[in-house]
This record gives sequence, C-alpha cells and structure tokens, in this order.
Amino acid sequence: MKEYNVYIDESGDEGINKGSKYFILTAIIVEKTKDLESSRVVDKIKENLEMDKKSQLHWKLLKGLPNKRMIMSLVSTLDIKIINVIIDTRCIKVIPSNNIYNYFSGYLYERICWYMNEVNGIANINISSRGNLSKAKLSAYLNNKNHKKFNIDTSRIKEIKIIPNVRKKLLQLADCCCSALFQALKYNNKTCYEYINKIKDKLYIKNNNLLSYGLKLVPSNSKAIELYNLIEYLNKEKK
Repeated sequence: MKEYNVYIDESGDEGINKGSKYFILTAIIVEKTKDLESSRVVDKIKENLEMDKKSQLHWKLLKGLPNKRMIMSLVSTLDIKIINVIIDTRCIKVIPSNNIYNYFSGYLYERICWYMNEVNGIANINISSRGNLSKAKLSAYLNNKNHKKFNIDTSRIKEIKIIPNVRKKLLQLADCCCSALFQALKYNNKTCYEYINKIKDKLYIKNNNLLSYGLKLVPSNSKAIELYNLIEYLNKEKK
C-alpha cells in the first residue's frame, strides 16, 4: 500500500452569517516518494519571487498577476491531486456539532479517503495550524461512526499532524491553491478564474463531476453562482 502525504489549508471565515460568503478547505495530495521533488517547486517559486527560501510563502501577500500565474503554472507541473471543499456559509443555518471546523472538514476527509481507496493508498495528514484546532478532538470526530452525512474510511488515514505553515513547503503551496480559489469566487472574473484553469487537470474528478469531488460544494443545493460561473469557464477552456 502506497503512502501519500496530504497538506490541508483554509481560506475565508467559517463563521455562519458573518465574514466571507465562502469558507474553503483545500487538500494537496502527493505520493510520499515524490514529496521532496514537489517541495522543490516551492523553492523555485521563492527564487522567482526573489524571496529567502526560509521565508513563508503567502498568496495574499503576493503582488502582480504574473507572479500568481507563475505559481499556478508551476503547480500544474506537479504529480498531485487537489481536493477543495467550498462551504457557502450563508446557506447553512444549523450545524449539528459543537465544532464547526470539524463538521466542515468531514467533507474533505471523506473525499481524501475516497481517493485513497481508488489508489490503494494510506494518508499522512498535515494540517495548517489554527488557534482552536485540536488533534484529539478532530481524531475523535473522524472516528465517530454516527456521522449521517459522511462515510469516512479512517483505515485510510495513517496519522494526523497539525503543523505551522512555515515548517512545510507544501502547506504553503496548499495556501496558494486555496487562496487562489477563494479569489476566483470572491472576484468572480476571468482573470482570477485563470488561476484555477491552470491547475484544473490536478482537480479530483470522477465521471466529469467536479462539484462532488475536486470542487465539492456545501450545501450541494446552494445557489453558488460564482462557483457555477467558474466551472462553466473551466469547461469552455477544455474545448
């Protein structure tokens, strides 16, 4: 069974009826044997940006469209899979959990485990650290067999680590992919759509269905016009 390293970051505000319209969780999945090779792309990005290799790469701090396009172009060269969960926070009224983050992340872990089953792999999860995130609570949540919405095969998860972004280059790359998608939905224009178009071949997809896999929308009946506009753009660019 192959091991895969998974890097998870977020963008937006998961609070209900406040902050950003969308809260996004993004996972980058890379075969463990290709982790170092993939990490070197982050060094190349920093070199192109004339950044110190030890400094932290933050999408929100980048200036200039060419720099952002350069990053997405380099991401497109990697042998990775990307899964995004997009929560339309304004369409969610009640969360059946005391931990909103864990509830939302259930959609992401479900899809990570689906992918692990497809490739007969097992995942080492690396999560970007956040103030209220508890490894013990998250593990307990994922191992709870009473989920009504999720089918999380925890046998496909080897370990979970919560790590500051600065310590893992591919967490910084997950930040870029997540924040690029957030901007595409926020600004709802072709300029930002193009960030995602450059990496669309890396998105998890089955039966030509992005909305259930690589661009999972929560709730599924949300009228997320920005996301539908993005998908329409991606489909047009295939032709």
